[in-house]
Amino acid sequence: MEIPSIKILSRDLVLLDEIDLYTSLDFLRSWQGFGDFTLKVCKGSSALIRGNILMLGDDGHRCGIIENVESIHDEKGVDITVTGKTLNGLTKQRIVLPSENEADGGYFCVPAANDSVSVTAAENIIKTFASYCFGENAEEARQFPNLSIAANQGRGTETNWMSRYNELSSELESICQYCDCGYEIYVDLENRQYIFEYREGIDRSSEQTENSRVIFSVKFESVDSVTYTEDYSNYKNVAYCGGKGEGADRIINKVKPKGTNTEAEGFERFEIFVDCGSLESIETDTALSLEQEGQRKLEDYAASETLSSEISAFGSFRYLEHWDLGDLVTAVDDELNIMQDKRITEVRESYEPESIKISATLGDVPKRLGKVLKSLKGPVK
Repeated sequence: MEIPSIKILSRDLVLLDEIDLYTSLDFLRSWQGFGDFTLKVCKGSSALIRGNILMLGDDGHRCGIIENVESIHDEKGVDITVTGKTLNGLTKQRIVLPSENEADGGYFCVPAANDSVSVTAAENIIKTFASYCFGENAEEARQFPNLSIAANQGRGTETNWMSRYNELSSELESICQYCDCGYEIYVDLENRQYIFEYREGIDRSSEQTENSRVIFSVKFESVDSVTYTEDYSNYKNVAYCGGKGEGADRIINKVKPKGTNTEAEGFERFEIFVDCGSLESIETDTALSLEQEGQRKLEDYAASETLSSEISAFGSFRYLEHWDLGDLVTAVDDELNIMQDKRITEVRESYEPESIKISATLGDVPKRLGKVLKSLKGPVK
C-alpha cells in the first residue's frame, strides 16, 4: 500500500490543488457514523480553507470536510494543521423534524402511520430519513447542493422507526446498529455529485463460501496485534418505559432486551428509565408499542465487545484490496481464546513519510465523549 496523494476540492467538487508531500495524515472512517481526520503540512495551500473537501486517492470513498486550519510560524518554520470530519458528518448538520401527518403522533415515522403500522427494509428507512432531512423531500433551505440519494433497492432487516427532533447522525447510527448495516456519503467526481448510499458490507467470514475469506490472526501473520475489550460500564437489561400520560397517570411498562426470555434478577439486574414519548402499552393500527420502542432504546445500553487490530503491512490481507470498512471477517487468537465473526466498524489510516499504519475496529465502536454525555442526560419523566 502506498502513501496516498490528497486532492483538495471546492464544495461544488472542482479540483483546486493536489498535495503529494505532507508531514502526517490520520484519517478515521466509520461504517455506521462519521469519522475525522488530521492533516499536518509544512507548506500551505490557498485551497486549505474551511468548507473545502479533502479526497484520498481517486475513488471518492475517503473524503472529508475541512473544519479547522491552524498555522504556526516560529524559528523552525511553518506548521499547518488541518482537521475536519468525513462526509458522513454532513448528517450531523440536520435534525429530524416531526411529520405533519397527524397519524404519526408528532414523530417522523417510517413507514408513515397512515392506515396501519407496517414494516419496511432498513435501506428504505435510512434513505427516507436522509431524503426528508437534506434530500429532495426536504425544504429547499435544508437540502445539500449536488447531493443525490442512490436508488432504493429494498435491502436489509425489515422494521419501522420513529424519531422527533433528534440529531440525524445519531438516529442513522442507531438504525444501522439495530439493523446491522451502514451508510456512506461519497464523491462522484466525474459528475460532481455527492452520493448518499446504504451499505451492507461483504461477508468474508471463514465459514461462508461465496466470497474470499479474511481471517485476522497474529498466528497467521495477517495482523501485528489484537486487543480485546469487554465493556459493561453502560450495561442495562431492564427498562421501565414511560409512555402516554403525565405523573401518576403515565403509562409505565417494564421491558426486557429483545430475544430475552427471562427477567434479570439480583446482582445481574441493571435498570434504567427510558422516555418513549406518548406511546401506548400495546401496538395499535396507528402506533408502535412501548415494548418495541423500549427494546430499541435498550440496544444503546447493551454490553459491548470490541476487537482492535493493527494490520500487518506485509500480511496476507491488504486493506482496500482484500477487505474494507463494513466487511464481516473472522478474528482468531488462541492466546485470548477468541474465534469470532465481527464487522469492521472503523478503520484508521495513519501516514507519515516513511510509515503506513492501518488499524481496524471489529464489533462495537467504543463510545466517544459525545455519546457518553448524551447518555447521561436525564430523560423527560
